[in-house]
Amino acid sequence: MSVDMAERATQLAFDAGLAARHLAAIDARLGQLIERAGPYCPSTRSAPDVFHSLMRAIIYQQLSGKAAGTIHARVLATLNASDDPGAPAIEAADEQALRAAGLSAGKQASLRALAAAQLAGELPDESRLHEYSDQDLIEAYSAIKGIGRWTVEMLLIFHLGRPDVMPIHDLGVRKGYALVYGLDALPKPKALEAATKSWRPYRSVGAWYMWRALEFNSGSDAQPR
Repeated sequence: MSVDMAERATQLAFDAGLAARHLAAIDARLGQLIERAGPYCPSTRSAPDVFHSLMRAIIYQQLSGKAAGTIHARVLATLNASDDPGAPAIEAADEQALRAAGLSAGKQASLRALAAAQLAGELPDESRLHEYSDQDLIEAYSAIKGIGRWTVEMLLIFHLGRPDVMPIHDLGVRKGYALVYGLDALPKPKALEAATKSWRPYRSVGAWYMWRALEFNSGSDAQPR
């Protein structure tokens, strides 16, 4: 089994070109960054559905990408699955086997909570996700132990391709914003939210370009994985 899933371009729920032109027209500095960075093209690690994307996010929490990828692959092998073991396999998994794969007790509890919610029909119907607002999904998924608002925001941007998500607590976005707009200190989350209201309805795009700004400054890819 490979260490990690392949990366794929995010399937967007909106016209990225229109979004970039809109942002460039209303914000000159952002427009300069867009011209330098090129087209909006977020990517994500491929997962068959939101459930398994959340499973991966739980496993990856507070770990480096390489270590998390190794543990993720071991967990999938323990569950006798490729990339989609499903909730029943997680619920039935042996605790010691998962621990041997590298999964902490806390992360096991989170995975079991996710699986239990899926089996109880408490998660949004994945065949109708387009009917749910961003806030609906944030509230539904972040109610699960071990899944916070930031994780769901990343899911909305990179897995579901939603256009108007502003992760105001993301350190990379805050650092990128400070660089682009010449701030001496990082903007507070509420201040960042207020400052980017004009980016609506394309705040996901604006946030992605803040990660690009940070990448240019650091020489590394600052985009969340």
